Amino acid sequence: MHDTCFETSRGWKTKVAEHTTYKEFAGTLEQSKIDQRQHKLISLPNGLTALCTHDASAPYAAAAMTVNVGSLVNPPEHLGLAHLLEHMLTMKYPQEDDYMNYMSNNAGVQNAFTHDNTTTYYFHVSLDAFEGALARFSQAFTHPLLSESCAKREINAVDSEFKGLLQCDDMKLRQIKKSLACSDHPYSYFYAGNLETLRSDGLAKQVQSLFSNHYSADRMKLSVVSSHSISQIVEWVVSMFSGIQRCEPASQQPAKHPLCKDVLGKLIYYQTNEQCYKMDVEFPLPDIQPLYKTAPATYYSSLLEYKGPGSLYEMLVQAELIVDIASHVAYPYYNGFNMFTVQFALSKNGYQHYSMVLNAMFAYFQMLGEKGPQEKYFNELVAKQKLECASESQIIPDLFCTSVSMAMCNRYLCPWDILTSSASYYDASLISQFIQYFTPDTCQAFIGGPDHPEFSLDSYEPYFKTPYCIRKLEISQDAAKLCSSPLTYRFSLPVHNPYMPRQLDIVGTLDSDKNTPTLLQKSDLMEIWHKLDNQYLAPYGNVNLLILLPDVQSSIKDQAVADVLEKYINKDLAKVSSDANAAGMEFTITSKPGSLLIMVSGISESQPLLLNTILEKIRALKVSKHAYDRAVSDTKLMYQDMRLKQPFDQLQDLETTQFAQLPAFYPTELENTPVTMADVQAKVDSIFAQTYSKLLVNGNFSEKHAIDVATMVRQTIGSKPLSTTRHTPANQVRIKPGHYVYQTTAADLETTNNAVRVNIYCGSDSNHKDAVIIDLLVSLISRPFFSQLRTQEQLGYTVQAYSESHDNGSIAIVFCIQGEANPLYLTMRINQFIKEIRQRIAACSMEDFKQLVLDAD
Repeated sequence: MHDTCFETSRGWKTKVAEHTTYKEFAGTLEQSKIDQRQHKLISLPNGLTALCTHDASAPYAAAAMTVNVGSLVNPPEHLGLAHLLEHMLTMKYPQEDDYMNYMSNNAGVQNAFTHDNTTTYYFHVSLDAFEGALARFSQAFTHPLLSESCAKREINAVDSEFKGLLQCDDMKLRQIKKSLACSDHPYSYFYAGNLETLRSDGLAKQVQSLFSNHYSADRMKLSVVSSHSISQIVEWVVSMFSGIQRCEPASQQPAKHPLCKDVLGKLIYYQTNEQCYKMDVEFPLPDIQPLYKTAPATYYSSLLEYKGPGSLYEMLVQAELIVDIASHVAYPYYNGFNMFTVQFALSKNGYQHYSMVLNAMFAYFQMLGEKGPQEKYFNELVAKQKLECASESQIIPDLFCTSVSMAMCNRYLCPWDILTSSASYYDASLISQFIQYFTPDTCQAFIGGPDHPEFSLDSYEPYFKTPYCIRKLEISQDAAKLCSSPLTYRFSLPVHNPYMPRQLDIVGTLDSDKNTPTLLQKSDLMEIWHKLDNQYLAPYGNVNLLILLPDVQSSIKDQAVADVLEKYINKDLAKVSSDANAAGMEFTITSKPGSLLIMVSGISESQPLLLNTILEKIRALKVSKHAYDRAVSDTKLMYQDMRLKQPFDQLQDLETTQFAQLPAFYPTELENTPVTMADVQAKVDSIFAQTYSKLLVNGNFSEKHAIDVATMVRQTIGSKPLSTTRHTPANQVRIKPGHYVYQTTAADLETTNNAVRVNIYCGSDSNHKDAVIIDLLVSLISRPFFSQLRTQEQLGYTVQAYSESHDNGSIAIVFCIQGEANPLYLTMRINQFIKEIRQRIAACSMEDFKQLVLDAD
């Protein structure tokens, strides 16, 4: 297991293509039983590995390239250089805009992202344009345009992207963790880059040097999906990507762990923007990539996240110390090291008694060590990972390509495991040994909060300017009280998960020609809609249940009660959610004054049982004081966090407020509206008294399945019919001709970004001709809008033009920019662009316009 598998595995056969040879893996690739696609794994002469996939039902083609190089190769004098290279590499051959123009004209989307140890580039495009897109994509790696003019422009984009993260607590914590790691390890470097770290003479040469020294073909993993024949896909990949350079191995990163002994045993307090408290406990791990088959880190992570009886979560919630828990490894593709993090969302009480939380966690680890590894639980974990291999993300072409290309960066991954790369081998001894990494002496803790009155945050992280201070990590005497309490001895291992599917049968066929939902039944209680999956043929689906309630008018009190109820229900269903996630499902519950929306998605087999459980628990809900207090606190935090949204997102909320079908209220208004425990219980008691439900069953469900789900819903709700006047939405806002201006001040006064959104309402979604014309207009204007205002004028990182349908049936063409420029200036530039593009299109002759349309197809 500990040898690099790709280099040592047998079973590769030499193949001959035009002008070159390549190797093809002749063994059998392990596939989920629902995967009917055809795969070929090949290795090019330059060392590049590619998975070629033929999918006869693919609605579009996709590709992803992951380079096993990321921010850890940033030179100290140019921090963020790997991120800048990612930006510049998307400016493809033969001209800077050619790749993006081609994508825009062929229903394509492209993007990229940089992590510490990997950089991933991906796209999807219409099937008939795939060869041209793949050719342009390959040129990024064979003939990159890394020009000085491009570098000078793109550092502004990198800087704008960085400034958009300045108020993000997760990014701030990530950089604090890095800055406090061993200073002689590249992990400690600033990863994102900004003008301060990147602006210098000859920057393009530095980018070119990083590309030449690190972007070697043998570090590149390509995944390609299309409906073209497998032989055609292989031919394209061999011919287009064999020309990528292979360079000498670059200098290796230090052998030491970035969390060395000097780093551990510390407690770091830092300031957050969000009005909540959190604690991250971080443990150093060795390289976990060789252990992908035995997955000891995943084994312990899933146990920590369990929320049922006897769990760490249940104990700490009952003690009013936390509101949530999560755990994970830092990043699965680090070479030579890793970290394991346990994250606690703390209550105010938990913040004040953090040592009790820590002690409970170590007591839980002690219980796991005493009980020893559990093969039954490991087998359930294996089943869960198999479900993930059958999930929607593995069927959708671009998500599949991105996931597989990243997984192939694990140099220990055996070729036959490429499609699954999941746990399959129970090693009790290894699991037992792995718990040694989780001790009080081998960790550091980070506690975040909006204020720390007992401490002076006298240090500042240099890039995000986050205040923090360092203390010695100690467990105080109050932790001993928890150790000796009966709560400690209630820890137990998880019980059987009732939602775990037993089989993954497929209901649909490719022969079905139904592309829209069908109304199966309609009564005074319910509408039943059904849409069978006839495209992906996978064992997943969606059950959406909209329950309309008697409330016709909405006051600010009604909205506040609905928000608290939503938080209460979701917290009350935490164990159900945990089990559902483990079984490959998830659900969301949205409470509004006049409706309750329940959306279940994922593996289809157990969705009816899950929906029934949710409805029964809501119906039997009795509001408790502790849970009520927690829901009110969570709701207020939600209102406070809404004010920290990016300016672009705040504009979206402003529009929703202005044009909502029912009255909408600002967070500051809702935050000051009192909601009592009796208010919430009264809402629960009346919620199913009178209803009208709209049920949509979509995916791997037959019509009989849909009828059965509807029968179950009616029996569980047991309500009287709602008045027919409430069966359709009310208060639909119509936009009258005119020019309207709405403005608001960003609630977060620390942000450096402004945003402008211009909507042109110009059609109805009920008029198919309007919709087609608007789609055509967007395809004609989105590319030049981005090129002019983002690429050339550098007005912001977010520059978009797109169409948007609204609840009132209208369609708008939306122009938006988020950047540091004055919003009045941004508005002026948008209006000027609209004027010029209108004149340009209007001045076209019929032949010129036909050519514009052809170019946009």
